[in-house]
Amino acid sequence: MNDMTDEDIVRAVRGIAAREAAREALAARVTALRTATSAEELAERDRCGNAMADADTRILLESIEVLERLGMTAAAMACAHVAREEGILPPP
Repeated sequence: MNDMTDEDIVRAVRGIAAREAAREALAARVTALRTATSAEELAERDRCGNAMADADTRILLESIEVLERLGMTAAAMACAHVAREEGILPPP
């Protein structure tokens, strides 16, 4: 069922939490640049938005992997369904 040690679980959770914190910082920056008008600000907003989308993808895929390793099949399947709906994973 579970091939993860307690240390593996803690490391995985901390990794996902760190990625979520970084993603939230990007989201805050995108929000702050919501009314940007200069070319530089618009470019930064686009870069942050793209980085935020990449972070979302990494978090989702890593969550699927960790949940599967923990034996949380239903939760992993739910995340995989979302990933397929968003075009991140191919259809089954």
